[in-house]
Amino acid sequence: MIQNFLMDFLAVAGANLFLKRCRKMRWLLLGAAVSAVLGLCCILLCRNYLLYCLLTHFLINTLMTVICFGRCDRRQFFENWVAVYLVVLLLGGALEWLQESGILSKSRGVAIAAAVTVTCGLLRYLGRRRAFGSHVRRAWLGKDARRMALSAYWDSGNQLRDPYTGQPICILSYSLAEKFVDQTKDRIRFVPYRALGAEDGLLAVMDVDEMILQDGRQMRRYEHMAVGIAQKGLLEDKEYDLILHASLG
Repeated sequence: MIQNFLMDFLAVAGANLFLKRCRKMRWLLLGAAVSAVLGLCCILLCRNYLLYCLLTHFLINTLMTVICFGRCDRRQFFENWVAVYLVVLLLGGALEWLQESGILSKSRGVAIAAAVTVTCGLLRYLGRRRAFGSHVRRAWLGKDARRMALSAYWDSGNQLRDPYTGQPICILSYSLAEKFVDQTKDRIRFVPYRALGAEDGLLAVMDVDEMILQDGRQMRRYEHMAVGIAQKGLLEDKEYDLILHASLG
């Protein structure tokens, strides 16, 4: 029972951290305790294994999720339930793998601690990827008859503005700028900038007629945006092609 309580608590705590629900510790402890007690009752009273699995996975886990995260809409409830269930599977799978591999067969306590460490590390990685993914958006640039689709990353640290016009400046990768910019028609100006840990420099900037950002199901359109051209190699290995200004978040 104690092991089940710890596993359930780690599951809801991991989901709470991953989804950033900010639920208080007492609700997580209460939900895990109720789940552990009901799980023990099912083991003692339920003779049918299939019925036991159904009660454990769908009834008890659902009740634990409601207790831990409170009342919410259907979408949030589904996210909470799935996150808790996935963390339970991760913990169980990590523990089983460590035991079957013989790495930690001598001590079950050490095996549980190792499984928790592996799961927490994976959750932290997934949390970072989720946060990164929430800042990446589809975008389109338009200039005269030219159009280009790309991936844009919202960066709160990009505070660069054109000192002459006050326009916020987005940063386009050098390789895409080569394909998009028409050196014979586009007016290029040079804007002074200062990067952290680097000397002052000049950034080549041009104006585009429009920039469209896809934010979920919504499309946001901006006219006459300033776009700077990054130094060669700066964004070529990234998962995005354009760094958005902080004001566009």
